[in-house]
Amino acid sequence: MISNREEAGPAPRLLVVDDERPIRDMLELGLRHRGFDVRSVADGQAALPVVREWKPELILLDVMMPKIDGLSMLPMLRRLTEAPIVMLSAKGELESRVQGLDGGADDYIAKPFEMSELVARLRSALRRPRLEHVEAIVYADVEVELASRTVRRGGRVLDLSPLEYDLFVTMLRHPRRVFTREQLLDLVWGDESDVGAGSVERYVSYLRAKIDDGATTRLIHTIRGVGYSLHDG
Repeated sequence: MISNREEAGPAPRLLVVDDERPIRDMLELGLRHRGFDVRSVADGQAALPVVREWKPELILLDVMMPKIDGLSMLPMLRRLTEAPIVMLSAKGELESRVQGLDGGADDYIAKPFEMSELVARLRSALRRPRLEHVEAIVYADVEVELASRTVRRGGRVLDLSPLEYDLFVTMLRHPRRVFTREQLLDLVWGDESDVGAGSVERYVSYLRAKIDDGATTRLIHTIRGVGYSLHDG
């Protein structure tokens, strides 16, 4: 008997994140038929534990979702996985595509789409060589050794608490991006329900005192009425 699967070998693990049940059902059926091992969830918050535990090899991520939209999900996912991420949305405008690709997505396909094109994009993303594991982040006069969680500024080692380190690296991975307090709560504190926006303000203050102390250039900036940004100018 001839299999309906298009390619032999182990089925690539694919996570679909989309809030529309009919879209999820269609994608699960169509992509399983074409040789993928598919799981799906309805929102970004539900996706995070699946990524941690199931370790998908590919993620299909909708842009427009409740709770956390797809563009805001990208940095959260990139902290957990280097799997290719293909954005899926009814928004086909150039700005949305650029935001997704600039934020860490590997490809972008707009609704409505042909299943054959989607499958081709997914297989292309799987074939694309991945970058080697990043061992350090360097920005301006800051260097972070990720394995040892060592932070230096101007050659001087900074003594950061675990939360201060996580907060700093989250911002350092996306210089000039403006983070709201709510986004930083999701990214750094995660599911700790007893933590509020006041904790973000307090830890940004702690971090600023250590990072910018004695430096000629401030890195951590408050964007009034919005949140915080890290940049050297």
